[in-house]
Amino acid sequence: MIQSPRETVAAAMAEMAVLRALQVAGRRLLARRSRAVRGPLRTVPSWELHVHLPVGDTDLALLLRDAWVIPEAVGLPSTMIEALDQHVRILLAAGLGYRRDDLFETLSRLPLEQLVLPWDAPAGTDEAHAPSK
Repeated sequence: MIQSPRETVAAAMAEMAVLRALQVAGRRLLARRSRAVRGPLRTVPSWELHVHLPVGDTDLALLLRDAWVIPEAVGLPSTMIEALDQHVRILLAAGLGYRRDDLFETLSRLPLEQLVLPWDAPAGTDEAHAPSK
């Protein structure tokens, strides 16, 4: 269970990263459909489209291409991004909607106290700021 301020902030960052990844995937998933399919789904948030449209295992890499660039750019640890990516892949493939409790379960398997999070980098270093590419 999320308890410390560190865990709370890490969970909030993880939630935004997961929802963005689902949004990226949803937009790509919808773009591949005909107008007849897209029309009725226009009111569905893009991060929930996978619940209404099937996702094949072979589609996952394409749907999630560049979905993690922002979390990487701000310095989320690769261990955390890999766990979040696996979480999102399961949601997409199974057609399951996002649930905060499920994300907390995924995060509980990570050693959050041991990971170097973006705000842990010493001030004034390149690691303390998102790249300006």
